[in-house]
This record gives sequence, C-alpha cells and structure tokens, in this order.
Amino acid sequence: MRKNSFKYKNGLPGNKNSSYHGFSGLLLFLLLFWCIFFSCTSGCTEQNEKASTTHPLVVACTIPPQEEFIREVAGDYPVSILVMVPPGSSPHTFEPTPSQIAGLESADLYIALGSGIEFENRWISRIKQIYPGIKMINLSENIELYHPSGSHGEFTEPSQYNTNERSDPHMWMSLRNAAWIVNTTAEAMALLRPDMKDSFFKNKDNYNQKLADADQDIRESLKNIKTRTILVYHPAYSYFCRDYDLEQMVVEENGREPSSRKLADLITRAKSKGINIVFTEPEGSTRQAETLAREIDGTMILISPLDRNYLENMKQIAEKISGLS
Repeated sequence: MRKNSFKYKNGLPGNKNSSYHGFSGLLLFLLLFWCIFFSCTSGCTEQNEKASTTHPLVVACTIPPQEEFIREVAGDYPVSILVMVPPGSSPHTFEPTPSQIAGLESADLYIALGSGIEFENRWISRIKQIYPGIKMINLSENIELYHPSGSHGEFTEPSQYNTNERSDPHMWMSLRNAAWIVNTTAEAMALLRPDMKDSFFKNKDNYNQKLADADQDIRESLKNIKTRTILVYHPAYSYFCRDYDLEQMVVEENGREPSSRKLADLITRAKSKGINIVFTEPEGSTRQAETLAREIDGTMILISPLDRNYLENMKQIAEKISGLS
C-alpha cells in the first residue's frame, strides 16, 4: 500500500494527479511559445517599420541638371536619383526604355519640369496612369514661362502643367529660376522625410547662395561684351538672355533645319552685327552649325543646356559668350 501510495503522490501515468500536471506543463509550454513568437514578430515589425523610414529616398526627374539640384538638397542623406533622359540625349526626342519605366515603380517622387518639354508632354500622363501612387511635382508652377511672340517674345504667368509647344521649356537656364526649382525640390523632399526638413532647407539655402554668387559673377562678366546678340542653333537660351540683357538669334525653325532663305538672312544679320561665333549643342547634329560658321568666317562652339554639372556649366556658358575662354 505504501508503494502504491508513493506512486500516486509522484503522479505516475494513468492517475488523476498525472493528468493535471501534464496539462499544466502543456499550458506552460504553449505560453512560452507564444511569448517567444510574439517577441520575434514584434521585433521584426519594428525593424521593418524602421527600415521603411530610413531606406534611401528614390527621386525621379526628367533631365541631368536636376540631379545636381536633388543631390545638393539631400546633402549627406541617402537618395537614389532616376534621370529619365540620360546625358547625351535630347528631351525633345528621347524615348525611354521599358526598363526605365519599370524602374519608376520604386520612386517615391517624380519632379517634373512642367514647362512643356516634349518628353514630359508624351510621358507624364502615361507615368501617372502606370504608377498612380507616385507623388508628382511641377517645377514650373511658380515660374514665368517664355512664349515667342513677334521678335522679342513675352513671359507669361505661371500655370499648372504647361504643354504649349510654342513655349521655351528650358526654364532651368536661368539661375534665378534655378533658385525656385531648388526651393520646390526641397519642399517636396521634406514632405516625404519630415525629420530631415531642417537639413534639406539648410542645404538648399547654401546652394542658393552659390547660385546668387554665380549670378553676380556672370552679370559682371557679360556687362561690357561687344555685342549683346548671340547666334544659337537651338533656341534654349531665352531665360539666360532675359537675365543678362542679351538677345538670341536662332538658327532652327520649329526644331527643323532652316530654309535656304532663312539661312541667307541669318548670315547677313550675323555679319552686320559682327557676330563670328555659332553656339550649338553636342546632343544633336552640328553639320548645319559648322556650315553657318564657315559662311560668317567664324567658329562653332559647343555649349549644352543639359550638362549634369549645372552650376559649373552655367559659368562656362557665360565665359564662352563673353569670350573669356
């Protein structure tokens, strides 16, 4: 009897006390399992949430000069930039590859020029349809756009997305406009990374000071040039000319090579103004510009409105126009 009593007290299988302790052990095991499981999943969730707010900001834009604006605003903050029209290509004619469009899936933001550049006229609405969740910013919303009218043209009030092909879409070719572009870029990026707002705004203020300093230097270098008319193959310099009291004499006719009659007229006008330089761009054919340069006993010089090193490029354009290089 003692032996049986001993077995009973120690909970051997088959008796009531054994069932009770077995159930308690199972309950304890399940409790520990769920505690460990929730601890792991909670930790993973926190890590995922942290990663979602610290992953590099992915910003898409249209042309290479915008890359400098975005990087200057970002500073040390990690940012991945998708430039839709790559260096060496023209936004007037370039068509993106399927992989470029697919790459926009990761973009947090698209910063569009909004000035009527042909690439955006063809693709912005399609991009919105494919990726309706992408945040889209219009840089031209607060910038006066130039519309040719008569011999001098006119600047019109800012608007929403501008698709008028008759406007000069190269509005970034003004350091004054560039300051607006940088401000808008900083505001858009700060909305996506509110904790970085102070840093972004400080960076854009520093860059805007560089723009202001360069503007003053360019203004001084162009103050006493012998002629205030520049002969350009592609009409990309309306805003630059406005800022520095210059006039551009344009070779192209609505994006096409000039007629023989217009070419003859240009040669006569250039010679009468003492112009001996034809400015053209490396992104397109230089054949007609070379021909025109020979006819005026002058020189063809390459300048580009699409260089990715925006500020340095603007200084170099001014130096070439002023004859300093």
